[in-house]
Amino acid sequence: MIAEGRIVSIEKNLQPPPGARVIDATGKFLIPGLWDMHVHLDPQGNSLRQLVANGITGIREMYTGIPIATLAAWGARPENPRIVAAGFLDGPLMLNSGPAPPDAYAVGTPEQARLAITLLAASGADFFKVYNSLPREAYFAIAQESKRLRIPFAGHVPEAVSPAEASEAGQRSQEHLINILLACSTREEELRRERIFTMNDPAISGQERMLELGFPNPNELFDTYDDAKAAALFKTFVKNGTWHTPTLALLQSFVADKDRARRMSYMQDLSEQQFDAWIARIGALLERHKKLVGEMHRAGVEFLAGTDTGPNTPVPLGTGLHDELELFVESGFTPMEALQTATRNPARYFGKLEEMGTLEPGKVADLVMLDANPLDDIRNTRKISTVVLRGRVI
Repeated sequence: MIAEGRIVSIEKNLQPPPGARVIDATGKFLIPGLWDMHVHLDPQGNSLRQLVANGITGIREMYTGIPIATLAAWGARPENPRIVAAGFLDGPLMLNSGPAPPDAYAVGTPEQARLAITLLAASGADFFKVYNSLPREAYFAIAQESKRLRIPFAGHVPEAVSPAEASEAGQRSQEHLINILLACSTREEELRRERIFTMNDPAISGQERMLELGFPNPNELFDTYDDAKAAALFKTFVKNGTWHTPTLALLQSFVADKDRARRMSYMQDLSEQQFDAWIARIGALLERHKKLVGEMHRAGVEFLAGTDTGPNTPVPLGTGLHDELELFVESGFTPMEALQTATRNPARYFGKLEEMGTLEPGKVADLVMLDANPLDDIRNTRKISTVVLRGRVI
């Protein structure tokens, strides 16, 4: 039974009060509302309803230049998913494409980083998103301020910082498995220097930089993977409670929908031969990342379901999250474990397990009713019959 936006009771043979709406759920399966923990919304918010239609009742908006105040207003509307909003922090390279957008700061020093954190906290940021070109000193100043203010920071591990250092500094989640394979390589320091050079090289275009850093050369990583280094790194993640959002669906989307991938701005100027070579590289990374996710999972590392869906990626809106759950299963998760990356794990990540993430009395009534059991086949999360958001049938 649901009342005032919460689950009141879960019993057999419930007698509804007079005037209550009754939904026949015979033969159906109920799960908590799903969270996509890595989303980039369109500037108009047109994607929100489609997310809900796919059972997504909450998102972590990983910064798309939309003011935090606008995101807060969208997230407060009863028909929209809940929205957790980021303030954005990157290095001075961010200004190469023009002035910083709303609630984003380019910082080069610890002093600038501390000021930016103060301003973002005042603007209502739920967390601080860090990005690739942050200098080391600025990054660690962000980590210190984040801890002092008790506002988490998450995002890309900057090129000048190792994943282990980011974990020790308290970064709440690391996205896209950035530099995890590099950190497990016997050539780690050499390859890190090469990536930092690529990031700062004025002779290459932004398109080249994005491709080279986003989709590293597998030949330089696969053959130098060291199991002992990997085990030590995974142990660090477990010790510090560092979450990972691998966004496997992002890589799969490039491979599965080449026409859509071709329309991405950073792919449009490539020759057919170049495009095919990049797709092959991305496909190889996908297979290796699935293996990596399985290894990390068996070591006890915690995971969140996120897709990187947005205006500048080929990930299909809404359905991409169901792709991600299937990819977790392909990586070695049970269907229950995969489902938890979008339900119970986000609740744990936010420290709100008492509020959401499972079906229990007292918790928020964000629910998805399915026509088939997702524990039999994770693909059944797509068979949505009804979505309930904040206790309202959508």
